[in-house]
Amino acid sequence: MTLRELLTSRHDWTEEEVIYVVEPWSPDAEALLISEAPSATDSIFRSGKHYAYFLEGFVAREFLDDLGASTSDVSLEVCGRLIRYAIDDA
Repeated sequence: MTLRELLTSRHDWTEEEVIYVVEPWSPDAEALLISEAPSATDSIFRSGKHYAYFLEGFVAREFLDDLGASTSDVSLEVCGRLIRYAIDDA
């Protein structure tokens, strides 16, 4: 699942879930939502791929909701803004 696809299900996430994304981060990068995350910012390996800590799910959800992002299709621009937020401000 891509990061952009994952973000469309954000209202189904619990408060404890954490997003991990394969680097380099982009809207089309592979992403996982983990409910039992390792020590918060540690990377994880799944299916031979390295997933880096991205954001807490509730933080991403609030950011997207504040932008008025659609729940059925997160635009490339909005996804890019979330990535910038994760890199610069989180």
